[in-house]
Amino acid sequence: MKDNEENHNDQDEFVEHPVDAWDEEPSLEDFLFAEEDDEKVVKKKKQRATIGKLVVFGLVIALLLSGLGVWVQVFNLPSLAFIKKSNELSQIENIQNYKEAVVTIEGNNVKGTGFNISADGFIVTNHHVIEDLSSILVIFPKGEFFTAKVKKTYPDIDIALLEIEGTNLPYLELQKNDNWSKNDHIYVIGNPLAYSQIVMEGNILGVTNTMRISAPIHKGNSGSPVIDSDGKVIGVVYAKTIPTIGSGEESVGLAVPIDQISDLPR
Repeated sequence: MKDNEENHNDQDEFVEHPVDAWDEEPSLEDFLFAEEDDEKVVKKKKQRATIGKLVVFGLVIALLLSGLGVWVQVFNLPSLAFIKKSNELSQIENIQNYKEAVVTIEGNNVKGTGFNISADGFIVTNHHVIEDLSSILVIFPKGEFFTAKVKKTYPDIDIALLEIEGTNLPYLELQKNDNWSKNDHIYVIGNPLAYSQIVMEGNILGVTNTMRISAPIHKGNSGSPVIDSDGKVIGVVYAKTIPTIGSGEESVGLAVPIDQISDLPR
């Protein structure tokens, strides 16, 4: 009997102790502390991910800018200085007047430059600008546009004269005397690349059958007028030189001297 009571007491002690220990519920603070830790971890991960993305984005931008610099050098593309210079020159009152007579020539998704030399509408440009065009559209800076017809061409010197039906149109005068010489200051106005009405300046480097100029010339400048310090046209841009790689030479613009174009309205 005693043994049974002892066994019973031992059993009671064995049962009561574990039940009391496992029935005690964790406090609410224990759960809240764990959730706060989880939120901190998530925030840190998000911050690290954001920083990583910013670093990658910065590297991509740096590579793009670096690549653009390379392409600018390889293809001699104009930089922001190109536009800045044109804007500065365009503030000159005389330049503003010259620009009014410089037109855009379009057709068959081709764009070139020309300039008006008569109030009635005679446009000078390059022969290679219009030779393959089924129709020719002439657009003045203020938005006036005309359909042009070919009046006369001079294929041997890459010049074409177009005619449009207009009145009181702004125009540029042609220099009647070939009294220009090396180092004379000149302006070139044209529509290079994706731009229009871009003004650049330079000097005459030399004149033989071709006028060589230092003003920057790009695709789309074909047909641009070369204007002297008196505001008269002394040449028509038609191309630029492409120096041999490694030669150290700089590209120069090429223009047809205006005195080589006979029977133009003057």
